[in-house]
Amino acid sequence: MHMHHRHSFFLLLSSLIFLAISCKKNGTGGKAELHLIVFHGSNPIIGTTTLYVKFDAKTQPADPTTDYDLKVHGEMDDNHVHIMNLLPGNYYLYAIAYDSLAMTPVKGGTAVTLKWSERKKEKEIELQTSN
Repeated sequence: MHMHHRHSFFLLLSSLIFLAISCKKNGTGGKAELHLIVFHGSNPIIGTTTLYVKFDAKTQPADPTTDYDLKVHGEMDDNHVHIMNLLPGNYYLYAIAYDSLAMTPVKGGTAVTLKWSERKKEKEIELQTSN
C-alpha cells in the first residue's frame, strides 16, 4: 500500500509539472494576432508608429520605451500595426507615432488581454494617443 501512495504522488507531481510547462502564457510562439489601429483624435496614424509590447502586464511600465519585450514598427502604407504569433495572456501596448495632419508627435498606451478562446484569432484594438 505504501508503494501505491508513492507512485500516485510522483504521477501527480509529474502531471502538475507538465501542465505548468504546457500552459505557457504571455509572449510569442502562439497563433493569435493583434491588429492595432493608432488614433490621434479621430485621425488614424498611418505608417509612423513604433509599438512597444510588455508581456504579462496590465499597467504601463515605468518607462515603456526601455522596459519592453517586443518592438514592432508600422508599415509605411498601413494604419495597422500587426503583432503576430502571440499566446493568450496580458499585454501592455505603448505606441509612439507622428500625426502628419496635426504635425505633432503623439504617444499612448493600453492594456490588452488575449483570452484562451482568442488564441487562434485576429483581434482588432484601437489605441488613442495624445501629445
